[in-house]
Amino acid sequence: MLIRVHPPMTVLYVSRQTTLQESRDLTANALRELYSYVADLGLLICGPQYRFFYKMDGQPDRPLTMEIALPVQGQIPTTLLPFFKQIPPFNCLCSRYEGPWEGLMTEYSEMLDYVAFNDLEMTDLYVETLLHIDYAAPACQLTEIQIGLAPTVRAPKSVRSSRPKGQTLVNCG
Repeated sequence: MLIRVHPPMTVLYVSRQTTLQESRDLTANALRELYSYVADLGLLICGPQYRFFYKMDGQPDRPLTMEIALPVQGQIPTTLLPFFKQIPPFNCLCSRYEGPWEGLMTEYSEMLDYVAFNDLEMTDLYVETLLHIDYAAPACQLTEIQIGLAPTVRAPKSVRSSRPKGQTLVNCG
């Protein structure tokens, strides 16, 4: 786990009301839509795909707001400004997760334990950076989880993780 400041970025995004359970299918459809807009507008994609969660409490069937976003650069038409926004820099606790999205809650739990152990102050920001999506082989997916932290973050007491030392390698080739 790592504490860092995520840089600012301009994103093209869509917002959906969903649940964690339904978020997988909505993500795929929203990304298709966003990539189509990027191609039509001649924008440059300048980073991975993001999922921003609001009102998330970890319960798989509770309603939440999810924004699926692509960082972009280029000339943004003023008529489409409502579909773009500037994400300011934010402090966060980051952890890379390898595997199917169904296992993300275990990683979140470890991260929240780390936050509590180190007396860190959280914001209401939960972000997943989708580094590699593979619906055919979900065990090969790479996701960076970012939990928002208050700007006055202190150095952690220790680097503590309950992750086993010898993790099993998954053949994704």
